[in-house]
Amino acid sequence: MLRVAPDAQAARRDEEAVRRVAEGVLAAAGVRAAAAAGPALVAAAFAVQTANLPNVTAGTDTATGEPLGPVGPAPHLARSVERALAARPRGADLTGGSRLVGWERAERAVLDDSRDRLAAAWPEMLTELRICVAQVALLEGRAIDGFTDFATHGAVYVNRARLGASPRGLPGPVRFAEALVHEGTHTRCNAAQLSSPFLTSAADGVDPVRTPLRADPRPLAGLFQQAVVLTRCTELYRRLLDAEHTTATPALAARRDRLSSDARQAIGTLRQHGESLTAHGLAVLGECDDLLRPTAV
Repeated sequence: MLRVAPDAQAARRDEEAVRRVAEGVLAAAGVRAAAAAGPALVAAAFAVQTANLPNVTAGTDTATGEPLGPVGPAPHLARSVERALAARPRGADLTGGSRLVGWERAERAVLDDSRDRLAAAWPEMLTELRICVAQVALLEGRAIDGFTDFATHGAVYVNRARLGASPRGLPGPVRFAEALVHEGTHTRCNAAQLSSPFLTSAADGVDPVRTPLRADPRPLAGLFQQAVVLTRCTELYRRLLDAEHTTATPALAARRDRLSSDARQAIGTLRQHGESLTAHGLAVLGECDDLLRPTAV
């Protein structure tokens, strides 16, 4: 069950449920994957379910082995990027494509800095991220800024451009910390909804709606996850502003306000479709409201 405020105990339960499902799929198919774990295990189960049997073996895993650690290109991760590109809306700019790249030493240092800032400003979030996110994969190319894929659950994919400062003055480590919270929250939602759905079957009949983060209309399920992501990212910047007083403060405040506005927009649209939300989903929206209250203007 999802809590908008980080909850390590609930996260562990949900991640264990995902692992059991993946192992069950492989066992039912008679596939042995004793050496597979994390995203590689889920990728193998996905390959079995889609009858993509030649891809059951995930290949070499180039992760460091630490939670929330950098991972280099690997075949099962590359297939996720291919699926993400194929899922881009018609007419989307795919110039430059998107591909996995290895981590340079300086880029690993920014990742370390991002985790340190999370540890200082929001340690509970860092703890939950370490439970949910096994690997951080780096993308290059303008087509995709970041994504998650349940077929490689436990891996998050972030564009390396997020490691650098933004034109508006956000430091690179702050931008990457936001990316970790953003994609890690999608990962958390994906695991939680496996056993406690946010939406009822009625949501399937609702036309796609406009959302803050995507130009193309999205299903209610996508909007719901956006609401949680935006709320948590708003809280991240609120905490960073409490913890840091630097020349970047105006940029942090502007980003917080933008995220807060987008979160309230997402929640407002979801409230219009309240009949499509489960009791769990409505409770999560209430928690979003509570967490956003300190940023109300």
